[in-house]
Amino acid sequence: GLLRDKYHCENLIGRSESMQRVFRMIRQVARSKATVLLQGKSGTGKELVARAIHFNSPAAAGPMITVDCGAITPTVIESELFGHVKGAFTGAHQAKEGLFRLAHGGSLFFDEIGELPLDMQTKLLRALQEREIRPVGSDRSYPVEVRVIAATNRDLGAAVKDGKFREDLFYRLNVISINIPVLAEHQEDVPLLLAHFLKKHARAGQNIER
Repeated sequence: GLLRDKYHCENLIGRSESMQRVFRMIRQVARSKATVLLQGKSGTGKELVARAIHFNSPAAAGPMITVDCGAITPTVIESELFGHVKGAFTGAHQAKEGLFRLAHGGSLFFDEIGELPLDMQTKLLRALQEREIRPVGSDRSYPVEVRVIAATNRDLGAAVKDGKFREDLFYRLNVISINIPVLAEHQEDVPLLLAHFLKKHARAGQNIER
């Protein structure tokens, strides 16, 4: 039940049917360049799943860049994603490439995409549709080729109904959806996980029986 060596995600473990379903989905979607939306509570391993998809996709040779949508200050998100030219705003002492261009030829993982402010959702949608970005303060655009994986612990469908998330962006991201179960839904995997973490964290030469 491990996707370990081939899948670059040694902490993704499970023999339960629900985890096997996740593994099957990873194998299927990894081969394509389709956008994937990972849905699951915090701590269910969404980033591990994103890594598994990236490392088994045509974009595996490129970088995988994570955008933590909840941790970036709203005022600098545009510059973080699209970059900026020197002097674009106070404090822009040098040009910056931005995460989209750094991820060119690889994967861009938007963690907690539901935290993205509405005006930024609009700009992200445009970038995904046009496959190009314009740095803040620049008058030219740059083509970007990235595979997008997004993750959320929110119900994005409900956020759309509440007007907190753009419906067109939701459809753009929700091409393939993978629901990652919480541990309570696959308790039979607990012994496997325990054995794995005991082995991983045991000191050299130390053998923990149980």
